[in-house]
Amino acid sequence: MRTVILCLMLIGLPGAAYSATIMVGKTAIEIPSPPGFSEVTPQMSTLFEVQKQFVASTNVEFLTFISKADVPAALNGEIPALDRRFTVQTAKALVNLSVTRGEFEELKQVIKTQNDEIVKKAEAAIGKNIESINENFTDRYDIDLALSVSQMVPLPAHAETERSLAYSAFIKYNVNDETGNPTTFVAVMTATFVYVKSKVLFLYSYAGESDLDWSRNISKQWSNALIEANPSDFQASINENLPAAVAGIDWREVGLKALIVGAIALLIGLVGWLVKRAKSS
Repeated sequence: MRTVILCLMLIGLPGAAYSATIMVGKTAIEIPSPPGFSEVTPQMSTLFEVQKQFVASTNVEFLTFISKADVPAALNGEIPALDRRFTVQTAKALVNLSVTRGEFEELKQVIKTQNDEIVKKAEAAIGKNIESINENFTDRYDIDLALSVSQMVPLPAHAETERSLAYSAFIKYNVNDETGNPTTFVAVMTATFVYVKSKVLFLYSYAGESDLDWSRNISKQWSNALIEANPSDFQASINENLPAAVAGIDWREVGLKALIVGAIALLIGLVGWLVKRAKSS
């Protein structure tokens, strides 16, 4: 009965809005849930613990969201297929920094003009991170995932505002299926860099290969709602309008970390996919 009541609370009424507050350094930021999705909580014990395996050591993950339809299974200790999912992260190096408007413009320019180069560097780094994930899963769950990234295809930035920039990428993985045979899995990731209260957040939307338009549209709704929910206060406005720091920030490195993190965090959906296939076979 308790689980049923909690499910109803999480699913809520049509159109009901929910937001959580995260702390980025000492700055409180409101994160609205994407439409039709609910926050992953500690009560979803298995999923909550497994998803920690898919956060790169260079980043901090604040929240993840799954479809409301997947909530009952997650509360029951299962890992749903997670065909669609969202996460909110940022680089650890940015948590305690106040980023100026000029610096955020630099980041957007780097992503728009150098993303192909960033992808080439990311593929090698992702490989090393995935090796660690494979080892952890083998030790903890006795499952040989044999994960690897065989191709990353970033698309040009498709949406930009004063406080956001978004681009999508197709990512192709190699993995052992439920019978131990090699197979491939292709998914789409939409990454949105959002600038609020002098902080930079990475918003990720994950979906199936055919869901590019859906991923882009809902990411735009979500990022717009987040920006609207977080107007800059007096101190944030001062920080945002300061001259750029003399030492500057290596925004190519930030873009690299964002891509690595996006590709790794996407893998939790792949694990759910494998679990679902194993049960059905």
